[in-house]
Amino acid sequence: MVTSKSMVSAVDGVKEASKMEQRSAATRVRIVRAAHELFCDRGFRATTMQEIGRAAGVSVQTVYFQFRTKDEVLKAVHEWTVLGDEGLPPRFQAWHRAALEEPDVRVAVAKLAAGIAALNVRVAPTLPTFATLAQEPGGEIYRRSRTLRREGMAELVTALKAKAPLRSGMTPTRAADLLDFLLGPESYAELVLRAGWSRRRWVSWVSATLADQLFGTANSI
Repeated sequence: MVTSKSMVSAVDGVKEASKMEQRSAATRVRIVRAAHELFCDRGFRATTMQEIGRAAGVSVQTVYFQFRTKDEVLKAVHEWTVLGDEGLPPRFQAWHRAALEEPDVRVAVAKLAAGIAALNVRVAPTLPTFATLAQEPGGEIYRRSRTLRREGMAELVTALKAKAPLRSGMTPTRAADLLDFLLGPESYAELVLRAGWSRRRWVSWVSATLADQLFGTANSI
C-alpha cells in the first residue's frame, strides 16, 4: 500500500533530481561559453581543458564529466553558436518565424538579416579556429554545418519567392547562393570583425543588397 509519506518522498526525489539536472545544464553552459571565449582568443590547440574549467569556475574533472574530449567541447561550442541559449535550430527561433510570417518580402529579408546577425556574433569569431582544423576531425564540424546552412538557404528562397517573384533572370539556385554568401558568418567576419562595420550597418547593407539582387526592391527598404 502506498502511504502519504512514501508519495511525498517520491515527489521530493523528483524535485531534487530536477534541481540536479538544472545545475548540470547550467554548468554545461558555463563551460561552453568559457570554451568559446578561449577558442576565439587563443585557438583550439593552445587551450587546455584545465583552462576551460578555470574560466568556467569548475574543476577540470567537471569538464571531463560533461565532455569526454576537447573535440566534444568544440562540437558543443559550435552547436551553441548556432542554436543559442534556447537550444533551438534557427528555423524554430522567434526571429525566423517572424520573418516567414511577414507578408512584405523586403521586411522579411531585413528580419532574416537581423536574426542571422545575432548568430554571426557568436559564429564568426570561431572561423579562424575551424580554419586551423580543416584537415582534422574538428574541421568536419563546421563543414557539416555549412552544408546544412546551404540547404536552409534553399528553403528560405522557396519561402521568400512565395511572397514576391524573383527578379527577371534570377534563379532559385543563384538566389540561395547569394543568401548563403551574404548572410554567412564569413561575410560578417570580413565586414564587421575585420573592416570595423557596426552590426547595424551590416544588417542594413545585407538587407538592401539582397532585396535588390533577389527582388529588385532595394530602394523601397
